[in-house]
Amino acid sequence: MKKILILNLILGAFFLYSCKLDNYSVPDMTLDGSVVDKVTGENIQTRQPDGIKIRMVEQGYSNPQPYDFWTKSDGSFRNTRLFAGKYKVIAMEGAFEMSGVDTLNVDLSQNQTIKFQVEPFVRLKNVIVAFTGGKIRATYNIEQSTSTKKLVKSMLIVHTSLILHESTDGVKKSIENDLSKMTGAVISSTTFVDEIAGLTSGTYYARVAILAENSLNRFNYSPIIKIVIP
Repeated sequence: MKKILILNLILGAFFLYSCKLDNYSVPDMTLDGSVVDKVTGENIQTRQPDGIKIRMVEQGYSNPQPYDFWTKSDGSFRNTRLFAGKYKVIAMEGAFEMSGVDTLNVDLSQNQTIKFQVEPFVRLKNVIVAFTGGKIRATYNIEQSTSTKKLVKSMLIVHTSLILHESTDGVKKSIENDLSKMTGAVISSTTFVDEIAGLTSGTYYARVAILAENSLNRFNYSPIIKIVIP
């Protein structure tokens, strides 16, 4: 009986200690936002995951641990499971120049919406993607930004999945345009036409991808377009 009483006391003390440890507020703050072209105001299109990374560093600590998450493929983001606190937040590792990206101070004592304005490596203009003549065809123009990175290639990519980027397993690609052998003037004056044929009936997703030289091999993209082939 004495042993049972001691055991109950030990278990009771452990239970009270556990309750004290768990007595923390749940992470219930929301951070919404987007990464946009500083000139056009349009969202920076990216791959998902491993596209644009949002990094948060909580203030008030000598050696805080960064917290990272990814944007959606359209450059927007929403995180609804954050602890209240003051943070420094930056967008990074996307197809844009980091030198002009501001670090934002965010006070998550209440839900917040933020926007990063960036300079993309290159801009895709007048993009039209459609199913015509038995093919998915993209027409577009390329506009160089203030970035000095050399353009490498552009192409149309297509897949049955919304997880669509140049490295998606099973992605179909048009013939690549070798931009490295073209002058800036020729690139700017050319309307590019990329096609993918031989697709069976079904639902597909398509976008244009363009690569400028960068260490992370990040592409600039057009928005993802849904196409149904009858």
